[in-house]
Amino acid sequence: MADSKVTNKVDPVMEKPWQRAKRFERYDFWCKSAYPPMQIEPLPHERNRLNGEGMTAEQRALRKQWVTDQILHHEPREIKQLQPLNIFRRIYRWPADFVFSRIVKHIVGDEAASLMRQTIPKVIMVFGASYILWYHLKYHSNDWTRIGGINMFESKPVLFASDHAQFKEKDKTDYNDQGFKSRKALLIPRD
Repeated sequence: MADSKVTNKVDPVMEKPWQRAKRFERYDFWCKSAYPPMQIEPLPHERNRLNGEGMTAEQRALRKQWVTDQILHHEPREIKQLQPLNIFRRIYRWPADFVFSRIVKHIVGDEAASLMRQTIPKVIMVFGASYILWYHLKYHSNDWTRIGGINMFESKPVLFASDHAQFKEKDKTDYNDQGFKSRKALLIPRD
């Protein structure tokens, strides 16, 4: 049986829903900081500015400076003629600029065309580079006909004890022949 002296632990400070909402509102307003945000606006409330004798000349100048600082400047304009590219970059960029700025831009809009202009040519270049690398590895590997190239090796088949296949016996000339024995050209008939 349960001991009658054991009581459930209850938090002595129960928080009401409105208290919780007020606490989280302050938490959000203070940007998860332990301190409130710093107020830099001089005399932010109209009542303080008009109360009594009003603002002094120094307060008025400070307020005027703060109000003029709130005026934002225009965003910088992108003018292509002010940022010229060298001839190699112009040649390199011409196909994508032509397709995306003159054709695709009118179909999908400026932002989508700009995004497509940045991604699609790079994806095409990655696929092209991977195809060139694959072609070079497949058709220009190191063999007995050339000095250069990359050595391509195949892994040996896995043999278990239950398999009846055995490794082939190798001759001394089988090692590092670079495909010389399996050639199809320059065969010399043996007498």
